[in-house]
Amino acid sequence: MFDRPSVAIVGFLVAAWLLQIWMSAQQMRRFHATSQRLRRMGTHMAIGVAGNMYRTKTYVALVTDTGNQVVAAERLNGLTVFASSKPVPEVVGMSLDEVGRDDPPRGVSPKTWEALDHAAGFIRKKLLKGEAAGVGEEVT
Repeated sequence: MFDRPSVAIVGFLVAAWLLQIWMSAQQMRRFHATSQRLRRMGTHMAIGVAGNMYRTKTYVALVTDTGNQVVAAERLNGLTVFASSKPVPEVVGMSLDEVGRDDPPRGVSPKTWEALDHAAGFIRKKLLKGEAAGVGEEVT
């Protein structure tokens, strides 16, 4: 019914696909561990993304303190599952309101800047909900 070379090719493709899924899961676990480490550095943290299915995506973890200053940011982008997150020191110390506005600082790519704006938007939205909730209600 099936010849041996066809079965071997299909078997190889299935094994490669399973390996790719496993390696992607490992990359996701590493980025999640990084984001949890960053979360402890500030008051608010959000993850933003830029790109689409036709271009590589860039993921960013952004952390701010109680004064809405950026205390940490890391980005994850690359073509392979071997990509790892890297700090974005150019935005540390910026006000949350500056992130994603105007042109990116030197050393920050437009796609990373877009992902930072996406993450900052989540934090801004969370802070606005906190103001609407009133005094005495904590927003985490």
